[in-house]
Amino acid sequence: MNIWNTKDKNLKELCNVENAEKQQKTKSNTGKRLFELIEFVAVVSICIFMFFYEQGVALNLQTGDSVSFGTYLGEPIQWRVIKIGEDWETVLISEKILTFKAFDAPASGVFNEDEEGNSYWSVHETEADRDFELQAFVRGSNCWADSDIRAWLNSDEETVRYEGIGPIASAMSENKNGYIGEPGFLTGFSKKEKAALLPTQNITNGNALDKTPIETTDFVYLLSKDELSWLKEANVSIYALPTRQAVQQDQTLWYRMFSLDLGLEAYLWWLREPVPDKSSRCYMVDNGYRKEILRTMEVGTEGFGIRPVVKVNAKKIKFAANNG
Repeated sequence: MNIWNTKDKNLKELCNVENAEKQQKTKSNTGKRLFELIEFVAVVSICIFMFFYEQGVALNLQTGDSVSFGTYLGEPIQWRVIKIGEDWETVLISEKILTFKAFDAPASGVFNEDEEGNSYWSVHETEADRDFELQAFVRGSNCWADSDIRAWLNSDEETVRYEGIGPIASAMSENKNGYIGEPGFLTGFSKKEKAALLPTQNITNGNALDKTPIETTDFVYLLSKDELSWLKEANVSIYALPTRQAVQQDQTLWYRMFSLDLGLEAYLWWLREPVPDKSSRCYMVDNGYRKEILRTMEVGTEGFGIRPVVKVNAKKIKFAANNG
């Protein structure tokens, strides 16, 4: 036997094994890199898809659309899109009147009475019609910044913190519809929904006491007279019906008197706009029965509609929009 031939043969076999192992390892590494590449491409594709999906959800919203967002009295709230700005900033107004509440309760604790028990109920002019501080004290203040309704709308607490006595029923004009014991409006919103709310810098005209406009920062607010144009531009009706829950919650007969008895379902709803030469009256949107769009009312009257407005980052919430 030729020992060198045997060695050559063994060496050749050993080289073949090593080459096979190298080829297998190379194939394995190639397969691993290919898998990693596919995985990377998949992740990038998903990220790109989600990015454009989120943009599509936001940009697909149009003024006039109806969306669901938050709850009140255990029911989802339907909103209408009335303004769309930059960076997915979207202004919504509740499609219906959600509740009947006074704008602000008089600090005296009794509507049209002062602390000494003097009454200012009269068909003739009284001191409360001339003295604007007294007027606000016995009839409620029309200053949006200090109002009970603003405190309630912007609260997410079970017990809302009010300035003064708060909206107790005994302070209202008919001693009804007190809401001091009702949890804040935002308690019906999830943590994610509240995170989507954007603060709005509102300028509200002054009243007979303030004279100059007042700035507030609000997460929830009521429209001003000028902002009513947003509804027209969005092709959303200025007139609004109340929800079934709002009617059931109401203790007054004013919805029947002002609307149902006239053959109307639409009802009156508050604006945050004060009557400039008064300290206790605000504007509200009428129900369409009269030619005039607006009327004014004492803010301590408790049976009129609340139609909240919010601004949201539409990128943070996946709205189920009903286009048109």
